[in-house]
Amino acid sequence: MTGRVVHGGVTAEELAGAAAAGIELVDLSASLNPYGPHPDVLVAARAAEVRRYPEPDAGTLRAAWAREWGLTPGEVLAGNGTSELIYLLCRALGRSGRCLVFGPTFGEYAAAARAAGMDVVTGPHPGGAGAEPARLVEEVEPALVFLCNPNNPTGARCPREDIAALAAAAARAGGRLVVDEAYMPFAWPEDERAAPAPGLLVLRSLTKIHAVPGLRLGFLLGPGDDIAAVEAQQPPWAVSAPAAAAGMAALGLEKFCRESARRVAATRARLFDALEAAGFGVRPSLANFLLVDVGDGAAFRAALLRRGFAVRDCASFGLPEFVRVAVPHERYAGQLIEAMMEVRAWLAAES
Repeated sequence: MTGRVVHGGVTAEELAGAAAAGIELVDLSASLNPYGPHPDVLVAARAAEVRRYPEPDAGTLRAAWAREWGLTPGEVLAGNGTSELIYLLCRALGRSGRCLVFGPTFGEYAAAARAAGMDVVTGPHPGGAGAEPARLVEEVEPALVFLCNPNNPTGARCPREDIAALAAAAARAGGRLVVDEAYMPFAWPEDERAAPAPGLLVLRSLTKIHAVPGLRLGFLLGPGDDIAAVEAQQPPWAVSAPAAAAGMAALGLEKFCRESARRVAATRARLFDALEAAGFGVRPSLANFLLVDVGDGAAFRAALLRRGFAVRDCASFGLPEFVRVAVPHERYAGQLIEAMMEVRAWLAAES
């Protein structure tokens, strides 16, 4: 479809081709918890009542998660994934003004802003060296600022004090900072989730840590007036009954999430050290993926696919030399390292 962001996941054709070739494909193109989903989440989703409409505003789910986060239900909005909430945010609060996006990052921020008639300005992610983000916010005077933290695809994290400075700069400009924390649950042991405040809205996702991208469930946290403005743009029944049931089941699974994050962090460190020792250019990351410089991302991805691993070609992020590698289940780590080294040697011999 014209104008859509390219997300680069494994395709149905690639899955079919791998199956025909007898290859057991490990999909590391989507950055999900390799130890999820938890059985309780799946059981709840499968048992959901689909013969009746769900709550129009997902009120029970919102109230439950608001209690979990120490907020009121009016400070929480549930949506059909954070992607829906990003588009609603731009329509409700963008005012056809400017949108500042710190990148390279998730392409839907800019796509949603443009769809709402906003002008998009890009700047370097605050997790990068030499960035002066607060000054840039004051210069651009944006209605909305999008910051992914930790960032996709780099894995860089913006510290809490820098978030506060950015939010203050956005407020002085009459705008709002939106912090997307989809990957923050994996920043173990440095999880620094932001608290919503005037001028600061926070996106949270169940897709990544619970590995249920097909269910589509995300939350927007923020001041009541902003939440009400965004909710006014949302059609009823945005959250399906299976998604709401899964979200309720996920409430009791903090121990599972923390243990998953610990295991992911240990495997991430193993991959980073091995790949760096082998001569790959690897970006330090606090997310559940690594950004790896392989010279030609598309060629590397295609060759690695034939060895049983699907990774993300980062050309759509403006990084054609890189691939993004989701941290696998620990049992696949050694095979992945060997396969990546084999592909690099093969490509070097072919060039």
